[in-house]
Amino acid sequence: MRKLLVAFGVVAVGVGASACSSTPSATSTTSSVTHPRASTTSLPAVPVTGSSNTATQAMKAALRHGGSRPSLHYVSTSIGNGLTTTIVGDVYQTSGTQTIVVSYQGVKATMDIELVGHAAYFRGDAAAIEVLINLTARQSSAAAGQWVSVVPADSVYESTAAALTVGSVMSELALSPPISGERTAIDGGRSVVEISGAWVGEGITAKDHATAELEVTKGAASLPVAFNGVMPATASASRFAEKLLVSKWGEAVHVVPPASSVPLATILKSTTTTTQPVVV
Repeated sequence: MRKLLVAFGVVAVGVGASACSSTPSATSTTSSVTHPRASTTSLPAVPVTGSSNTATQAMKAALRHGGSRPSLHYVSTSIGNGLTTTIVGDVYQTSGTQTIVVSYQGVKATMDIELVGHAAYFRGDAAAIEVLINLTARQSSAAAGQWVSVVPADSVYESTAAALTVGSVMSELALSPPISGERTAIDGGRSVVEISGAWVGEGITAKDHATAELEVTKGAASLPVAFNGVMPATASASRFAEKLLVSKWGEAVHVVPPASSVPLATILKSTTTTTQPVVV
C-alpha cells in the first residue's frame, strides 16, 4: 500500500501537469462467490505498558488476530506534496477489491484492482498503469480504459495483487523499532491502546525518520483499528501523512472477475516491436 501511495503520487503529478482526466472509477459487480464469516478463537490478552517488549507483543497479537479474520474493509487517506490519495479496499483471505483515487490541483487519476483467487485484474488511465503496473508508455496506452487480467506467470503479478488480502493489509500496519506503548484512549466511543513506533516500508526508509501510531482494541482478541503515520518535511519534500482505518471485520466480501477482460500477455504481444530482417 505504501508503494501504491508513492507510485500514485508520481501519477498525479503527471496527470496534473498534462491536464488529462483519468478513467472513471469502476463500479463493483455483484459476486457469485460469498465468503462466509469465520469463527475466531479468543487468545489471552496482552498487557500494554511503557516497555518496548510488551508494546511489541501487543502489536503482534493484534496483527495476528486481525490476520485470522476472514475479511475486512479499509480506507487509507494520505496527504503530501499537494496530493490527496484515497484507497478504499474490501479484502478476504485470498481475494479483494481496491479503488485508488489521487487528486492533484483539481485533476484525478484512478485505478481499480481486483484479486480473485490467483488471477488479478486492473483498470485505469495510461499514466496510472505505467507507474503502478510498470508497463511501457505504449503498453499502458493500449491497456487504458479496459479490464486487464494478470496471472502468476506474468512478471507484474506480485505488484498488481499487493494489498488485496487480509494478510497483506496487516503487514502494512506493522510498526518498526523502537516500539513503545503510549496510552489508553477513546476513539469512536471505544477504548483503544495507542502503540508508537517507526514507520518503514515500501517507499519509506529509516532515513525518512517517519513515525506512526497503531491503535488496537482492548480485550482478549485485540484488533488493529487505525494507523496514523507521519513523515516529516525535508529541504526537498513536504510533510507526508497517512491515516488508515480498518473496520467491518468479517463482512461478506463479494468478488468476481470482470464480465470481460484482456490478458496482459495479449497486450504485451500486440505492442511488441519486432525488427524484420532486410531482404536483398
